[in-house]
Amino acid sequence: SLVPGAPGPGGPGWHILGYGILAVLMRAWLQPAVVAGAAWGYGLVIEGLQGLTSFRTAEVADLMANAVGVAAGLLLSAAVRRRQKPP
Repeated sequence: SLVPGAPGPGGPGWHILGYGILAVLMRAWLQPAVVAGAAWGYGLVIEGLQGLTSFRTAEVADLMANAVGVAAGLLLSAAVRRRQKPP
């Protein structure tokens, strides 16, 4: 995220996927509200740092994609936990 000329694809889909995975992993140890704040806050810091570089840009659309990813990860985690509980 902060390397100049980093190879590979970009776009909102990758933000959603990455932050969704991050939220699922964090949810294994943390409460949903903590996950939501920490994961999205991490994205906010990264976007802010990108805005300070000459080779990256900070974009609101990326922050929104990050939030969608975090929400999707939390929803997926909740669904899995619900299915794992005995009846």
